[in-house]
Amino acid sequence: MNWRLLDNNPLNSADHMALDEVLLASRSTGKCPNTLRFLQFSPRCALLGLHQAAELEIDEEYCRREHIEINRRITGGGAIFWGPSELGWEIYAGKDWLAGRNLDEVYKLLCEVMVKALNDLGVKAMFRPRNDIQVGNRKICGTGGAELGNAFVFQCSLLVDFDVESMVKVLKIPREKISDKKINAVEDRVTWLKRELGWVPDMSKIKDAICKAFTSVMDMQFIRDELNPWEEAIFRERRMYFYSPEWINKVCLPTGSGEIKEACLKTPGGLIRVAAKTELKARVLKSILISGDFFTHNPTVIFELEARLKDCPLEGDKIEEIIRAYFKAYPDQIPGVRVQDVESCVRRALR
Repeated sequence: MNWRLLDNNPLNSADHMALDEVLLASRSTGKCPNTLRFLQFSPRCALLGLHQAAELEIDEEYCRREHIEINRRITGGGAIFWGPSELGWEIYAGKDWLAGRNLDEVYKLLCEVMVKALNDLGVKAMFRPRNDIQVGNRKICGTGGAELGNAFVFQCSLLVDFDVESMVKVLKIPREKISDKKINAVEDRVTWLKRELGWVPDMSKIKDAICKAFTSVMDMQFIRDELNPWEEAIFRERRMYFYSPEWINKVCLPTGSGEIKEACLKTPGGLIRVAAKTELKARVLKSILISGDFFTHNPTVIFELEARLKDCPLEGDKIEEIIRAYFKAYPDQIPGVRVQDVESCVRRALR
């Protein structure tokens, strides 16, 4: 089957995030064919997951001092640091392309494409559920996705010539996220192409290996193209929003009076992080932020759950009742995260 291939010059973080929204909307409304897009970033940036708060995940002062952009993805998952040498790719496809398979099955298959591309480049990689690609015990790729209407996006980031020292300074990595891996340093958690090969392959060679892996694993052929007129128009209309504090600070710690308590919990689906603001005299949960590096098929589910928990009584089982009812109404929306996990993390924060 023929897919459109978009291979832009390096762009800044806001323009890339705007294009993500535009292309997902374009595919969902049938205005474009299934598409593969390559991404390179300039200048350097830190990208939050959709549900994350910058003050919890990123050293904002360091980023300002070093002229590192901060932005927010339209998909979930954890914060990542992008240098000029890293490469991302993403596919935008209609759900009819799933051919009866669920998204988790397709995501695994897409990870296998990246595994083959790395193997063809001379790096022995493997897929590690739920969403990582590793070399040995070190992560070399991260993945994620989201849905909109009749379409979905799947994203993959590949570390090529990675500046791990800057990453450690930019990202605030909770101990809970690395404790189960029993490592002594954050640097031991990741690897990159130059580290594995001893040299940096030409970027065109890496892209070619990825395209050939898609052809081999999924029988996909690519035709290089550009944005269509509808996409260009919507991109011009929407791009400035992704430069705005309204988007970048879409998720932030609760403000105002009251005491803020925090807790973290590592789950098979990723780290859950809760910041809860309470009013102890009134015995109510004034507001709550549920963040972390988990993924959601429907990006709005966490925001809706936070709204339902607002002003909830601290006594009794009302908090648990709301969480259980919500997970029952929206099952399987957060892969690898159980209702008990969310309950436990919220109660840890309140305790």
